[in-house]
Amino acid sequence: MQSSVVTKEELVNMGFRPNQAKTILHEARQIMVKNGKKYWANPRLQVAPRAIIEDVILGIPLDKGDNDDCN
Repeated sequence: MQSSVVTKEELVNMGFRPNQAKTILHEARQIMVKNGKKYWANPRLQVAPRAIIEDVILGIPLDKGDNDDCN
C-alpha cells in the first residue's frame, strides 16, 4: 500500500538527486499553501502529498518499481 505522502528519502531511492528531491517537496508544499493548507508551510517538513507530486509537478505516477513486469 502506498502512503499518501512522499519523503525525500523515497524520491532519492527512485533516482532523484537529493537536491532535486528537496526542490520537488518544496514545490509541492508551496502548492498546498496556495490552496489554503497552512500546515504545509513548515519548512522543516520533509514530506509532501503524493497526489500533488504525481499530478502537478512530475505528471507521472511514482512507482517504486517493486514489481518488475519485464521478462
